[in-house]
Amino acid sequence: MGEIHTPSRNDVIIMHDGEGISITRSKGVLRILGKKYSLLIIGVLGNNNAMSFNDIKKSVGCPRSNLLSVRLKEMGNAGITRRMVVDSSPVSVKYSLTESGKELRENLIPLFRWIEYNCYLKS
Repeated sequence: MGEIHTPSRNDVIIMHDGEGISITRSKGVLRILGKKYSLLIIGVLGNNNAMSFNDIKKSVGCPRSNLLSVRLKEMGNAGITRRMVVDSSPVSVKYSLTESGKELRENLIPLFRWIEYNCYLKS
């Protein structure tokens, strides 16, 4: 876990178990997580040590390569995913979760579980 942030007057605070948690510094990550396919990418990458771009694309059902590329880059810049160039013939690229990304995924599991049991599309 990272360092504890002392909230300022301008921070957005949520309360949990009597503790105030500043979510102001999380706005950038929340912006990424709220985008289409981000949570799915984190979910499937955690099922594997490393995945190719095309395997991620198939697993999450992303129809556009450029959209997936943008998401992976955003998550890489945020320290959630890692891009590894594999020296092979032909050269290939694999993606995986960083340690921080793995920790994030573990914390998202209760959300995924809640969604599985409580949300469904009504016909």
